[in-house]
Amino acid sequence: MPGGDRAAPQGFLAVEACLGGLVEQAQRTGGFTVDPRRGSAPSSGYAVATGRSSAQVEPAASFFAGDGPRALQAYLRDHTDVLGRDPELMLGAWYDRDGGRVVLSLVRVVPDRTEAVRCGLSQRQRSVYDLSARREVPTGLSAS
Repeated sequence: MPGGDRAAPQGFLAVEACLGGLVEQAQRTGGFTVDPRRGSAPSSGYAVATGRSSAQVEPAASFFAGDGPRALQAYLRDHTDVLGRDPELMLGAWYDRDGGRVVLSLVRVVPDRTEAVRCGLSQRQRSVYDLSARREVPTGLSAS
């Protein structure tokens, strides 16, 4: 894995302290969205990944067997610049149980469902995530 065991950047110390808990949450609930600067999770709105170009896919078996915190540290380090330029971006993970993978991504929280679905479609996402209802909202795009 790129970056080895180097720590997350100084600006992400709040989330670095809870990386193990985030890995556990992803396994238990199917994912998470967290502000890497404050370590807090939004409780309302719709999580929309910003695109496949910033996504990183990790094998679920190794992610949940101990590699998860290092993968999250490396992802934060690799995206420090963009996270620093856009304070609205968050760290997200989605556990694709059927595919046996965990997808790490930069996430934007959109307050309006219609706008979130539109944004999700523009990023070719099959669903967005309703943070208050804790469920996926299909965009209408089929798996490809």
